[in-house]
Amino acid sequence: MMRNIIVATLLIFAGFQVRGQGVDFNFPSFSPKGSISQVVGNTRIAIEYERPSVRKREIFGGLVPWDQVWRTGAGNATKIRFDKEVKIGGQKVAPGHYAILTIPNPDEWVVIINSDTTLYGSFDYDYNQDVARFVVIPNETSRFYETLNFDMELNQHDAALYLSWANTQISFTIETTTNAIIYKLIQEELLTGKNKVADNYAGAAAYLAYRGIDLGDALKLAEKAKDLDKESEWFSSIKIGVYESLKLYDLALEEISQAIALLKRKEDRFNEINQMETEYLRVKELSGN
Repeated sequence: MMRNIIVATLLIFAGFQVRGQGVDFNFPSFSPKGSISQVVGNTRIAIEYERPSVRKREIFGGLVPWDQVWRTGAGNATKIRFDKEVKIGGQKVAPGHYAILTIPNPDEWVVIINSDTTLYGSFDYDYNQDVARFVVIPNETSRFYETLNFDMELNQHDAALYLSWANTQISFTIETTTNAIIYKLIQEELLTGKNKVADNYAGAAAYLAYRGIDLGDALKLAEKAKDLDKESEWFSSIKIGVYESLKLYDLALEEISQAIALLKRKEDRFNEINQMETEYLRVKELSGN
């Protein structure tokens, strides 16, 4: 019993500052704070958490019991923040700060996004404050994660959030409003011709080309951009890329030739001209001509 009390006391005061002989000592926490912040499309996503380590313990089904609400970290519950509306597990979540809680199970985990960010552990967790709740399937990892780790992977303006600890990993998608907002702009402002800013048309064309969708509309937008600003070769580069994706090599070669002619009318553009001439030879080889 005494040994347990001593260990608990050490854990409580880990990170506590002491003074000796005029020198301050900061003992490191057993669960240091971690954070990640990432701009995903038009949205900033930030996570703050405390990072416990395995330290030769059995984690899931041991330190972290099965089928009980877990703070998903150590100390204070893990927090996540969005500066714009997102969709998680198919459920809309308004901008703001939230706690990430989970219910681990060998076969499936429940992920909970809860509006109470004051939780220490999960002792006062109230499901009535849940804003999203969904199920994910855990995976066994080949890599061993000594310390609890959160990470994000980007995928065309959305993100996959990964939680890994020991040999277990879960992930779920966070969808931003980026694609919906841009697509609405394209439909209502650009394809209708209401907007008169060349760069908006070019940006929308590049967006569609990057996503590999509606390439016919991408060509229309790039052409409109070119009509509004006949002195920019950027718009030609977008069209060339789309033509190549569609295997319309003759049209790509024609566009490259027009871009070279435009560059030759300008001063000190030798590097760009050389690049376009190299591009012409590359596309010509693809065309088989």
